[in-house]
Amino acid sequence: MDPIVHGLKEKYSQCMEVVRANFHQHTPWHELILPLASPEFALLDSSLQIIHRWFGVLEEEDFAAVIDPLCNG
Repeated sequence: MDPIVHGLKEKYSQCMEVVRANFHQHTPWHELILPLASPEFALLDSSLQIIHRWFGVLEEEDFAAVIDPLCNG
């Protein structure tokens, strides 16, 4: 999943921050999103509320369908 994540980080760097939270480390990010699976991705708004979650092995298009309207709209 790293190549996709790095690609998302580059593509959307102007409108969002990408932060990696390890499923097995209890960090503030871990406590905030309470991960349910691995891999898991959570999209948070500026108030740190989860607005979308993805689970499992995904393609870049899966993210783009949700993120593009938010970043380009």
